[in-house]
Amino acid sequence: MRLFFAVWFNFCGIIFAHPLYFSYTDMDVDAQKGSIVLSVRIFTEDLETILHNKYNVDGWIGTPKEHRDSRRLLMEYLNERFSVTVNKDEKLEIFTDSMTIIDDMMWFYMKGTANKTIRYLEIDNRLLTDFFSNQKNLTVISAGGKEKKWDRLDRKKHKIEMSF
Repeated sequence: MRLFFAVWFNFCGIIFAHPLYFSYTDMDVDAQKGSIVLSVRIFTEDLETILHNKYNVDGWIGTPKEHRDSRRLLMEYLNERFSVTVNKDEKLEIFTDSMTIIDDMMWFYMKGTANKTIRYLEIDNRLLTDFFSNQKNLTVISAGGKEKKWDRLDRKKHKIEMSF
């Protein structure tokens, strides 16, 4: 019985000492029109860590104490750590439609349009990996509702590719 409790407390200590660091990106591609629509979901607490450690700003996202530059700085960070390249040579400019907080996550809704039909897509998702060594970024790509590709990205593997 002592062995059971020793193992159990060790297990609980490991679980609670290593919190989950996770983001989710969902991208829909219309290859013929050359357009993408995506949403990125990140825990607000993790975003507040970014604001504090990178920009020396206490964000308090979604509260009356939210810093006036918080959302602009978050978009700057997103553009720095997340990119989409199409047809191996065009870095897509991603525009933010909106941001909203649902429960304890911030949702970023974005879109971009390529100069021509998309034949190849590369996503570089390094969100939060600069602050959390165990960060995981689940990235899902769908095209025309038919093809679907996903991958779990992290500090070492931060790119996903897809051909159309």
